[in-house]
Formats: sequence, C-alpha cells, structure tokens
Amino acid sequence: GVSTMVFNTSDLSSVIIILVVLSHCLSFSKSATCSELPETQFDCEQTLLPGQYYCTSPDIDTNSQTAIGCRSNGTVLVTCYAAPNVTCSNITEYDPDEVVFCREEKCRYVNGQRYNYYVAVALSLFLGMFGIDRFYLGYPAIGLLKLCTVGFFFIGQLVDFILILVQAVGPSDRSEYYSPFYGPLLIQVNTTNTYFEVTDEPCV
Repeated sequence: GVSTMVFNTSDLSSVIIILVVLSHCLSFSKSATCSELPETQFDCEQTLLPGQYYCTSPDIDTNSQTAIGCRSNGTVLVTCYAAPNVTCSNITEYDPDEVVFCREEKCRYVNGQRYNYYVAVALSLFLGMFGIDRFYLGYPAIGLLKLCTVGFFFIGQLVDFILILVQAVGPSDRSEYYSPFYGPLLIQVNTTNTYFEVTDEPCV
C-alpha cells in the first residue's frame, strides 16, 4: 500500500512562526552593541515610532555581571533594527540584519573590574584603622589621615565600614563596585517628583 501524509494547516503555520522567531533570535546574536553609528542614525532614530523597531539587549560579562561595552558615563550603545516591512531614511528595501540606529541603555560602569565590593568591605573591616580601604578606593588624603589617627580613633573606621557596606561610599573615579557573581549590590534611586496628599474626599 501507499502511505500518505496529511499536514494540518494550523501545524504548518506554527512551524512557520517558530522559524521566524528563530531567525530573529539569530539576528539578535549577531551584534548586540554598536562599534560605530550607522549612516541612518539620525533619520531613523527621529522618525521611527515605538513598535516600528526593536533593540537588542547588551551582552553581559559573566565575570563582572555588567554589560560589555559599558562606557564611563554609565551607558552602552545597543543595536536597533526596523520592524518587518518598516523602512526609514533613504532605505528602500527592508533588511532584517541592517542596524538602523543605536540607542543608549543604562549600565553599571565598573572600570575594568578595578574595585571589588567584597575586597573593599574586608579591607574596611580588618584594616580600616590604617586607612587601607580609602587607599584602595582612591582617597589617599583620607587614607593618610586615618593612618595617622588610627582610623580617627576607631570611630572613623566604624563609620567608613558602614558607608562602604551600604555602598554610600564608592570608588573615587565614580565607577561602581563589581562582584564575580550576583550579590548584594544596591541601586540608589533619586526622584524630584512632587508628592500629593491623598484625601478621603470624593473626586468631583
């Protein structure tokens, strides 16, 4: 007998959708950060609306848990692509692999893994009375004062230990601490928004 295979249209459409998603994922892995701005940077960034483009996520360095290519201003350039069948600038044909513009994303700048959070805490706890923690973080003047006064008579050592522990005191170059794994790193959030008092009076 002759065997026949019957394909369901819904199954075929599911396979097509999976292939499309895989092709987009492969395009993401090609380039996650911008080495240079494309020629269409200004036009496409100004004309494309949300939903007409998608941007990649930056690659993460597993040693420092930070974005690869993070700059000293705390941003990293990620690649952005036009959505299917969307064109901008002088582009006439849609190319899914063409970077149309680069966008800045916030990142943690660790200055080449220079300042380890756990090393800073350990130095402050055990050698803080000699100012070694301040020397390590790039504050030689304060470190010298602590060395001459035995950590400001141990009071300055205790204060510095608490400030470093809660990350209120960081490296002098304004970079951030790094840790070799996900640890208790803090993010300071500042706001200038006005707070309004909520009353029990009904809205009119």
